[in-house]
Amino acid sequence: MKKDKQTDNEAAPDTGQPQGPPQAAQGPSPVLEPLLGVHSAPDAAWLVDSATTAAERGLGALYSLLYLSDASTKLSWERPASSDRMRAMARLNQELGVNLTGMKLDSEELGAIRFTLEDGRAKIIDDLGEALGVSLDRKAQRRLGIGEVWLVPLQWSGESQGVLVLLMPADPTAPLELAELMGRHIAVALKNVRDKDAGRKRGELDAVRWVYDEQRFNEQLAKEISRGQRHKRALSVLLLRVDNVQDLRTRYGRFLTERLLRQIGVTMEETMRYTDFLGAHNDDGYACILVEADQAAAERARERMLAALEKVGLPRTDLPDLHLELSCATATLAVDGEAGPDLIAVAQERLDPAKEQDVA
Repeated sequence: MKKDKQTDNEAAPDTGQPQGPPQAAQGPSPVLEPLLGVHSAPDAAWLVDSATTAAERGLGALYSLLYLSDASTKLSWERPASSDRMRAMARLNQELGVNLTGMKLDSEELGAIRFTLEDGRAKIIDDLGEALGVSLDRKAQRRLGIGEVWLVPLQWSGESQGVLVLLMPADPTAPLELAELMGRHIAVALKNVRDKDAGRKRGELDAVRWVYDEQRFNEQLAKEISRGQRHKRALSVLLLRVDNVQDLRTRYGRFLTERLLRQIGVTMEETMRYTDFLGAHNDDGYACILVEADQAAAERARERMLAALEKVGLPRTDLPDLHLELSCATATLAVDGEAGPDLIAVAQERLDPAKEQDVA
């Protein structure tokens, strides 16, 4: 690992005012003009395109990849909107023999990325494989002209949005401090995009768990049951309840408990198939629609869900003696009922007997 090229710029304090683009410490920069596009991006995909353009024109980057974070420690690659850039990424994967765009990065396991996110400063790594935790032929990296890898935190006002990975030539002409400036601009733009998207969905989301509320879930369940009955396809419902939520609030406080509840939702979504649907249930639980899942498939989904939730926690947060008490039960269409309320009622009745054996 190369020695970090640190800068003297300090992150601006959180004033509570609306987010605007951060300012350079001194004079205009060659990276600022191409960066303007990120602040007008309508969504994350277009923001990736704008950020890639800015990295190429302003920093001389050969390739750039954005890995964005959620409430977990995982960072996922964000797709660009441009088909040309998607093809460029496909060629990069082929040349390196590694699917960089399909992997998830665990910031807790990757030291260089973890340190980058923790101190909010960009770092330079010689080896792309070392930076991303993959086995990689260094000769392939050299064939592409990649001399070093810049890890740039997407951080503003103490909030991290992910990391920008820049594949740079051997002797970059731009200083690392411009990459840090770019990272702050992207973080602000990304936060604004996400805030707007959340505003559009707010009417359908549970305010605490950040999953679809019960009304939206019940509407979706009715549609899926109708579709399942019409096409004679299996369908099941899974309910999960956090039994010790009141104890968590007493022990850790409301704020951290709500973050835990959101993390549970994130973990459930990562464990589910993309065709399934997650929503809120009562004040302390979650409900899943398991599309094309009979009783056996629903039981496998239940076991898989509980196994995944055993590892739930909050990154970089000290929660001593964290212990989640979870109940989880399922009900299947035709076997346990023909309508949504019937399935929910059956699964609800099964939660209490399940409680004694399903403690994570």
